[in-house]
Amino acid sequence: MLTISRTSNALFLDFDGTLVEFADQPESVFIPSYLPDLLNHLHAELNGALALISGRSITSLDSLLDLPRIPLAGGHGAEWRIDGNYQIDERHSPNFSVAAELVIDFAHRHNLLFENKGHSVALHFRQHPEMKKTVDQFIASHIETLPGLRVIYGNCVREIQPKGMDKGKAVARFMQMVPFSGRSPVYIGDDTTDEDAFQWVNANRGVSCKVGGGMTSARYRLESVAEVRRYLANLFAKS
Repeated sequence: MLTISRTSNALFLDFDGTLVEFADQPESVFIPSYLPDLLNHLHAELNGALALISGRSITSLDSLLDLPRIPLAGGHGAEWRIDGNYQIDERHSPNFSVAAELVIDFAHRHNLLFENKGHSVALHFRQHPEMKKTVDQFIASHIETLPGLRVIYGNCVREIQPKGMDKGKAVARFMQMVPFSGRSPVYIGDDTTDEDAFQWVNANRGVSCKVGGGMTSARYRLESVAEVRRYLANLFAKS
């Protein structure tokens, strides 16, 4: 059973597919009215050792949740904020702008959603799942061949960013900071983008939990977003 201690664990949560269900448009996700209060409650119970680790930008998370006290990592770790202090990883790739233009053109020609997150660009095909093979052929022939870039194969999305950023590095960065340092990490996420975090947490004697089905390096599993919310709501209810 997945258990978390108020005093000895740090809790890291993915957002889309973990706390909220996916939506056709990224900004159209449904936020239950109780979710911000629940996250603030857990943040207090853990003495601040709670963070959200997302592929979204911090600006997007702020627009959906408005939780200024909770530490956030956005862009798969390309940016982060803790105690009101915002920082950004400034690494660049000369091929990033080339890839962005290629993805914009492809999205326009195939009526797919293009998203510019600043630190990455995303090609969404949730509304056209039949395009998966065509999308991946395009990625393989036009994007994977460009040096210095990382392609993230997410749930009905392909995301491109400069190499050197991932959610595992985001967790590692927070774990060096107060109030996370000295605690054991717990990470809950649902997608292939969370595997870097699972692997880092496993290697550092933490607890990893996968939401939903599929192959994973996580050691625990919760079956759905609804089960994650129930688990978090009951986390300290009996103690």
